Amino acid sequence: MKNQFLSKVFQWFGIGLFVTFVIAFFTSTNVYLLTLIFSGPGYLIIVLAELFLAIWLSTRIRYMSSGKAKALYLGYSALTGLTLSSIFIVYELTSIIWIFLASAVIFSIFAFIGKKVDIDLSKWGIYLLIVLLGAIILEVINIFLLNQTLDMILCVVVLGVFVAYVAYDIQKILRLYDPTENMAVYGAFDLYLDFINIFLRFLRLFGRRRD
Repeated sequence: MKNQFLSKVFQWFGIGLFVTFVIAFFTSTNVYLLTLIFSGPGYLIIVLAELFLAIWLSTRIRYMSSGKAKALYLGYSALTGLTLSSIFIVYELTSIIWIFLASAVIFSIFAFIGKKVDIDLSKWGIYLLIVLLGAIILEVINIFLLNQTLDMILCVVVLGVFVAYVAYDIQKILRLYDPTENMAVYGAFDLYLDFINIFLRFLRLFGRRRD
């Protein structure tokens, strides 16, 4: 039963990624949409909407209908696609594809580890959160310092945190097993966030920019 539930989680995870990258690619080819998003307050509004949906999903998903849970998850995926459209402008398409595949391989390895390893990873949560928050604070500070070496170090640290989160979240999903559609969407949302962050950090480290 748990394997069936996990399959449903990965099904929604894949749907979310598909929606994100289709919308990102389509938006990158539309000058009007790009102008609307990246000039004026458009980008900030989308980011705030993403934050709102993420909090709503994380805290209220147990109490909403499965239809609303799916709609919010797909809405979040679509909004993320709008903000990620810039990667198709900044980076070469072949580089994006290869880094996506590399991210998928790393994600799969650590998802497998999270499922199969006998070590209880539940205690990792607080430590991963502390490291992540510390790195984010330093990244914000570095916006003003513009230290490229520190930026790369922080990028690697955050990448490592989200890679570890994959194994942690897989165990959490199995530990909190609840064979409902809402919890499948919730698990997919956690893994979706892990993957997107892994992909973006790899892209920053190894992505080939357009001339």
